[in-house]
Amino acid sequence: MFLHGHIVAQDFRIYSDFPSGNILIEKTSNDTVWMRPDLRDTKGEWFYWCFAVNQAKGKTLTFVFTRPNVFTVKGPATSFDSGQNWEWPGIRPIKESFSYTFKNNAEVRFSMGMPFTQKQFSLFIQPFLKSDLVTLDVLAKTKAGRDIERLIIQPVNHKVKYKVLITARHHACEMMGNYEMEGMIQAIMTDEWLKNNVEFCFIPFMDKDGVENGDQGKNRIPRDHNRDYSDKSVHESTAALRSWVPVWSEQKLAVCLDLHCPWIKGENNENIYLPGAEDPKVAEQQLLFCNLLKNNNQGELKVSDKLFFPFGIGWNTAANTTQGFSFTQWSSGLKGVKLSMTLEFPYSNNEGQTITPANSRAFGADLTQAIKKYLQQ
Repeated sequence: MFLHGHIVAQDFRIYSDFPSGNILIEKTSNDTVWMRPDLRDTKGEWFYWCFAVNQAKGKTLTFVFTRPNVFTVKGPATSFDSGQNWEWPGIRPIKESFSYTFKNNAEVRFSMGMPFTQKQFSLFIQPFLKSDLVTLDVLAKTKAGRDIERLIIQPVNHKVKYKVLITARHHACEMMGNYEMEGMIQAIMTDEWLKNNVEFCFIPFMDKDGVENGDQGKNRIPRDHNRDYSDKSVHESTAALRSWVPVWSEQKLAVCLDLHCPWIKGENNENIYLPGAEDPKVAEQQLLFCNLLKNNNQGELKVSDKLFFPFGIGWNTAANTTQGFSFTQWSSGLKGVKLSMTLEFPYSNNEGQTITPANSRAFGADLTQAIKKYLQQ
């Protein structure tokens, strides 16, 4: 078995030793490769994988996964520029395998989704750092010494009426939240009311080491990042956030949003939804926000009557947080916070609509407008 390394077989090369890479190769025979997701530090099964192939010109290779549930309904995503841009090429898996014919020796990356790493965030945010309203600093350092970025967008003249906190990647593999976040940042920077009244804080990578290492993140051992908000936090990011936010908020923090992706496919996992809180008062505000989001849903991706997912249905029960409080449970108890919520955004399919980086960003703009309307009323 191979972990974050590479193999050369039959003159082609397979590897995962790059940021977001994840695969375990069990064996190769002729032009067939047997593989599975690397579940290091993960309790139970999960589905994230990402690998690259080069030096395979003219070959048709078949990749057979030895674990079930590793593809979204759109099949594998591909990248031809070292993971900067991704697309769904329409490869249809047969059971748990897919084949691909390589036109040249250049690298092709394959993944169950559309990975987003620090490199992509850095390229995106660079132009915005020219603005006096935008500050990028460090929330904390990870165990591996990586920076956990903290992005602040302050109002003109620093006249703050409200503050909003937005986080993503509590689970390392749930990359679509970063595309939504890009759209939110773009929308804020072109909205005069927001730029004059609201201070935003974005934490793009709560599990930064997991994102860069290509981890699952979900059900992490010894503790899931999104169950690390009670007792003493074991992760640097959650500990730092819990310490810093109450000071930063100045009792002006009104909205907290945590961006997630659900299970890989199937019922209740192929539509955008907001899990309702157990506390009826919190759930009432979440439902109000859902209605505002429906009314400001201008982008390609549409929400439906499934948007609000009430507490007590499916996985959304108290049993789901016995390991510890989630971000939403913690933030809903912060002084002054009116609205705390998690948004589940599918990897590839929203009720028949194909999800792409572009329409994910557009949906992020819709989220921003809904937050604006919520604060204005």
